[in-house]
Amino acid sequence: MNTTPRKGEWFSDATFERVAEQLASEPATSLWSDVRRRLAARASARWSLRWLLALVLASLFVPLLPLPSPAAMALDKQPKPPVAPWVEPFNERFEPYYGALNPLDRALVGVRQQAFGKRQTGPWLGTDAKGRDTLARILWGSRTSLLVALFAALTSLTIGVAWGAIAGLARSRVDNAMMRTVDVLQSLPTIFLVIFLLSFLNAPSPSGAARSVSRETVFFLVIGAVSWLPMARVVRGQVLALRSAAFVESARTQGASTSWIVRAHLVPNVLPIVLVYLTLTLPSVILYEAFLSFLGLGVEAPNVSWGVLAADGAEAISPLATFWWLPLGPALAMGATLLALGLLGDALRDALDVKRSQA
Repeated sequence: MNTTPRKGEWFSDATFERVAEQLASEPATSLWSDVRRRLAARASARWSLRWLLALVLASLFVPLLPLPSPAAMALDKQPKPPVAPWVEPFNERFEPYYGALNPLDRALVGVRQQAFGKRQTGPWLGTDAKGRDTLARILWGSRTSLLVALFAALTSLTIGVAWGAIAGLARSRVDNAMMRTVDVLQSLPTIFLVIFLLSFLNAPSPSGAARSVSRETVFFLVIGAVSWLPMARVVRGQVLALRSAAFVESARTQGASTSWIVRAHLVPNVLPIVLVYLTLTLPSVILYEAFLSFLGLGVEAPNVSWGVLAADGAEAISPLATFWWLPLGPALAMGATLLALGLLGDALRDALDVKRSQA
């Protein structure tokens, strides 16, 4: 039913009553319900969410899957090319060697042994020069890459949003001091920071005992130190544009504290751009972890990540023999994940853009 008044009917009581009845009969929709509807209407967003959800579930429950151990080696064998699942679906050569596992993963591996015994999948994506299954290493490596991205996202949300919002609301001196701190931290070369922390934290103590800090711990410290800095700048810029708005001035006049204004007014208004920027942070962190691991500054063996797999695949390429499946599997997994995050971020930006959706 078209409720738009015709020319000359703007001051008609009947027109106003008809429009009021139509608006009252339509259910009110919130911003996030509209966002879900717009995302569901885009095929790229749907498939990206499905891929990311499947990857997260597979990496979370990979100890339960009937896969070979990613650390089990067979040094007397040459790398095997991929075998189709219908050619060798399963074999009975499972070896429960995983290295150090946390209690939860150890319990999940125990459940896997009770359910499947010595049964494991065949080399569907081939094996490397040490006889390790490529598919198992890709799925176990996704845990490290996704965990680093999740840690960066949580750090950006907690520290970056709070820091940027407070800096945008504070007075000039406090704002200047907080943003100069961001400038100093952002000017530090991250690679040199990783090398410095590895050298400092693993240096022998005066008592002679060596400090043992894993590279994963150092990498998480570096990610926590630098991942929130761009987010703080983005949030500060948005808060500077919003702090003079009428609803913020009204809350401040009524005696509301800065922390309450941040929680109740500013954070909900900057959350859309924060979510969009977060989808840009996740791919950059995944790529950075892969880059450091490729250089040998990231994950240490026997742990595995997509960067470690990329380095192993690069070593397998030589003029004499090219084991093409070793770099191809990790590259496809990483590329599909980065593409899904990019498509999801693009769809989320369009869904949160009210002006564009109304055009």
